[in-house]
Amino acid sequence: MRLFRVFAVIFFVCFFQLANSQTFGVRAGLNYSKFLGPTETGVEETFGYSTGFHFGLSYSYEFTDLFSLRTELVYIQNGSTYDYVGDSYYIIRQSDKTTFEEGQLENYNLNISNAYISIPIVANYRINDKWEIFGGGYVNMLIGPTGRGQMTFESNDRPEDIRFRQSLDFRYNNNNIEEVNGRFVPLNEIGILVDGDIVTLPTFAGAYTRQGEKTGNKFNFLDFGLTAGFHYFLNKGFFVGLTFDYGIPDLTNNDVDISLKELNPDNSFKFSDDKDRHFGIQASFGFRF
Repeated sequence: MRLFRVFAVIFFVCFFQLANSQTFGVRAGLNYSKFLGPTETGVEETFGYSTGFHFGLSYSYEFTDLFSLRTELVYIQNGSTYDYVGDSYYIIRQSDKTTFEEGQLENYNLNISNAYISIPIVANYRINDKWEIFGGGYVNMLIGPTGRGQMTFESNDRPEDIRFRQSLDFRYNNNNIEEVNGRFVPLNEIGILVDGDIVTLPTFAGAYTRQGEKTGNKFNFLDFGLTAGFHYFLNKGFFVGLTFDYGIPDLTNNDVDISLKELNPDNSFKFSDDKDRHFGIQASFGFRF
């Protein structure tokens, strides 16, 4: 009986110490992200910051009063704005022929918003009662990539016949043939004149309308990289903070990442082999208990 009491005391002491070494929390806020990568020469092509939000749960294990390890499970929207002005082309597909029309994109504006499940793992250092700094790595798993925007195209040789504005509705992981080929809206049909024939274009271009088929997903499933930041505690539990993420791998699948500027001499697509990395800033508020 005495031995049992000794073991019981040891168990409860260890359990109490372990419980005091663990903290749980919630975090939410806004994030600002963009793609980092090379752009086409001879045209105006830029990436800009896109706004999204994040929320999630955290778990921390405190080794000392100053040092702890923390992991989180976070839903986050990363992305980028994308703008293109300059030389381009449009592929006009008819039942009996395909026309490769050279022209100008007067504007091509796209807001990309990619939803991820993010798992960061960081080391925390508590400077004092108010300030905490941290750093480590993250893994993001893609669950919902989309893009919204519009474009205006004008033919170089026949601008009076081929000039139109088209909405962009990109659902990158969708395999629906209507989404691949583009959606028609009868009340807002786009009509152009090609060699004397009136051709109707999709009102909403899909993510792979330019290719005419889907051969793979535009964005890769996994993103990973480095993360660091700081928290400021308003009291023992509530905090605000900033987190900075820098991605390492290429976000885009080079096998379907085609050039908007030009085609090859045989009218096949030019594919990109550059790296588009993620950079993000998260502004958060949260609570630990």
